[in-house]
Amino acid sequence: MRQKFIEKVLYPALVRYHGSRELKILRELRRSERLSADKLHHLRLHRLRGILKHAADYVPFYRRRFAEVGFAPEDLRDFNDLKGIPILTKADIQSHHDEMISTYYRRDQLVENRTGGSTGSPLFFYHNRERLDSRQAATLRHNSWAGYRVGCKAAIIWGHQQDISLFTSTKARLRRRLIDRTLFLDAASLSEKTLSDFVRRLDSFRPEIILTYANSLAPVIDFCVERGLRLHSPRAIITSAEVLTDENRRKIEGFFDAKVFDRYGCREVSIIASECEAHDGLHINAENLYLEFIDDNNDVAVGEQGEIIITDLGNFAFPFIRYQVGDIGAPASGNCSCGRTLPKMQMVAGRTTDFLLSPDGRKVSGAAMTIYLVAEVAGIRQAQIVQREPCRLIFNLVTDQDFASRSRELIAMKVNHFFGEGMRHTLNLVDRIEREPSGKYRFSICELQED
Repeated sequence: MRQKFIEKVLYPALVRYHGSRELKILRELRRSERLSADKLHHLRLHRLRGILKHAADYVPFYRRRFAEVGFAPEDLRDFNDLKGIPILTKADIQSHHDEMISTYYRRDQLVENRTGGSTGSPLFFYHNRERLDSRQAATLRHNSWAGYRVGCKAAIIWGHQQDISLFTSTKARLRRRLIDRTLFLDAASLSEKTLSDFVRRLDSFRPEIILTYANSLAPVIDFCVERGLRLHSPRAIITSAEVLTDENRRKIEGFFDAKVFDRYGCREVSIIASECEAHDGLHINAENLYLEFIDDNNDVAVGEQGEIIITDLGNFAFPFIRYQVGDIGAPASGNCSCGRTLPKMQMVAGRTTDFLLSPDGRKVSGAAMTIYLVAEVAGIRQAQIVQREPCRLIFNLVTDQDFASRSRELIAMKVNHFFGEGMRHTLNLVDRIEREPSGKYRFSICELQED
């Protein structure tokens, strides 16, 4: 009854108070996810034309880019015509950041966001308010597929510092008590002490849903199995932020006796695709995003690997048009037994995180390290952390003119914070960081054998 009261009364009142359209958009998404293929195609094409025209009219970067290649938004006939626009890279955004901001909006109307990025390249960008509402609506929709509704008790195991600060503020703590009913667990550093604390708090809280980094729950399970401990079985487990390995899916589902709903997204465009109750691939958030799977700018066949290129159909403040997100995936075909008509995909390679090891044996999340270090240290364009010795880290860094002695001092401070005084480090300034065979940049590599 409490969950229903929160979902039907408290949360809608809060949404109205803030002037958000997210619940209206959510109702629209629940209708559009079952549209016929033709109607969904026309809906997306209409939104694509809108974002392209806005970019040409109000965004200096795209106005120049379209002119350079002779692209006119009004000439767009179908999605294939996008191929005439060059791919947008992270380097483009870093080099032309101010030119990518829409002049249609006043700066005080924009909401800033940032990411350390799975590739270690920090980005700063903006959203218009309407896009924030549609991002939240899409999150609510995809949550509901896993049975995660507003007001459910949820344990969140996460490591992104920006999210941690949002979860731990005074306002957020009050909201968690009244509406979200969430238990937040910081996965940035996993020691025996923190794992013991995780288990104790999870056992006491008895969550209905667990939302976690894809591979951060495995150490918790290993800790419990080694000590003969059991935990309450949630309704479902939502994994995200990393590529979920088959081994960890089996481990999680076997231990908790609950299904895993995997999810793919990034901070730049929010939820990209997620599993429904059929667990037959990931449904793309197609009303808000257009995905290409390409090899040498040509679409790959169904089931074949391709680089994922994303166009955000709703962010008019800072358009992402043919954005190279840096992941590898495969388009999937076939109707889903859930009845939803949204196109599907499979993840092939993406943001895999290697845990780094502190001298005293703690596991430190490579994702959290990337966020803490890269996003906060001036002058770093790209980063990779390599550990070959128990007490030394190697930072491969692509830097620009803003990298200075203060940047080196901040890195040293953060290493000491995460790993303790016994950890040494070496800064290796390089021109570029090579991709893995999967097509990904690995932001942390641990070559130590775990004892």
